[in-house]
Amino acid sequence: MYDSFDNTYQATIGIDFLSKTMYLEDRTVRLQLWDTAGQERFRSLIPSYIRDSTVAVVVYDITSM
Repeated sequence: MYDSFDNTYQATIGIDFLSKTMYLEDRTVRLQLWDTAGQERFRSLIPSYIRDSTVAVVVYDITSM
């Protein structure tokens, strides 16, 4: 989204949020990315953040399998 990648790892605490407006053909699309924390202590917060979501994207590291 910012045309760059930072490979230093820093765990998400709670929620991290990013918004971007994109123009696709004749439509304006507002993309919202919500990065939820993976730690067990934050799992109870996730349902309130994903309510009314249209799409979910799951990302994981296959090198640590």
